[in-house]
Order: sequence, then C-alpha cells, then structure tokens
Amino acid sequence: NKMAARMDIFRDSVKSVLDGWTVLQLAVQHGFGGVHSTAKAQWMVEAVYQWFQDNAGIEPTELEDFLAVLLNNEFDTLADDGSLPQVAEQICGYYRLCQQGRQHEVLSRIQQLPRAQLSQCVAATGPEQEEDDEEDEDEKEEGTKDEDMEVTPSGSMENGPQSHIAHHQHTNTTSNTSAQDMESQSQEDVDDGWTVVTRKKKH
Repeated sequence: NKMAARMDIFRDSVKSVLDGWTVLQLAVQHGFGGVHSTAKAQWMVEAVYQWFQDNAGIEPTELEDFLAVLLNNEFDTLADDGSLPQVAEQICGYYRLCQQGRQHEVLSRIQQLPRAQLSQCVAATGPEQEEDDEEDEDEKEEGTKDEDMEVTPSGSMENGPQSHIAHHQHTNTTSNTSAQDMESQSQEDVDDGWTVVTRKKKH
C-alpha cells in the first residue's frame, strides 16, 4: 500500500542521513563500537525507523536526545560538533514529507546529501587511529577516501579565525596542561571546518 511505500522511502532517508553523519561514521571507522561497529550503525537506522513507527508527532529535539543516547550506548561517543540538531531536523523533515505523500521530493533530496567527511576530523582519543579502516569499506564503495584526501581543513579554517586561535592555544599551553585538559580543551576550541568526536571512555 501507499503508506508502506512511503515508509520504505523514509527508511532510505534515515540511512542516507546517518551514512553521511561524520560523527557516526568516524566512530564506525575507528571501531568505537567494537568489532560490530558497522552492524551497530546499520541497526541504528532500524531503531530510528521503528521509533517513528511507534510514536506520533516526534519533535527534532526528542529525536536529538534519542540519537545521543544511541551514540553513547553503542559507541561510547558524544557528538561535540553541533551536528546532532541538524541530523535530527533532517530526519524529521523527511518523515513529514513522506507523511504528506511527497516521497519523490525526499528521494531527490537524499541523492544530494553530502557524504561523511572523515579526512577532516579530529578525534580526541589519541593516536590509535587507522586501525580499522576496513570497517569503512562496506559503506563507502565510491572512493570517498581518495576524494576526501584532497580536501584540507585549512580551506575551512580560513573562514573561521577562531580555529587559528584554538591551535595556537594548544601549542602555548602544552607544558602546563595534562592530557585530560588538552582533551577537553580540544573539544571546546576546535572550530568550523573541524569535526570533533569524543570517545567517552577507553576499554
């Protein structure tokens, strides 16, 4: 029936938004959710979809909280880059369009969604990156990494002078600052073109 077809497109839109969410995909790439990180990200799509099936009138702020809980529980990760409200707004917007029978508009929009920008990220977990690059291959067949490698954060930083200040502060304060302080400072100071993902605890 028509409603089932609409909801199938809504599920596709949830997957597209989450696939393009840099915070989530960085957590998957670096295995923050353990060996099943990729499966957990796929499960999150179904969890969000089912939540909309079970509840009427979900507001973006409610979805924001729901996604934050999933990200925390499954990946021990906090989204500190301001992306969470945008992700929630997008998904709620697509749901409304599907409910209004405007699923073709949703299909058109999700085809234009940007992909996750993993090469421009700063992870506050230390140097243990680059272990689980294979995790990322399943979701990103289209050579995203090669494209991303050409995009340097300095291009974004030119538009955000505060990020220059943030990096100078790091170099000036290293002698008196513990690793934890640096970690919290990096969460607060890194700006604009940088995405900061904080892993809450190490196993």
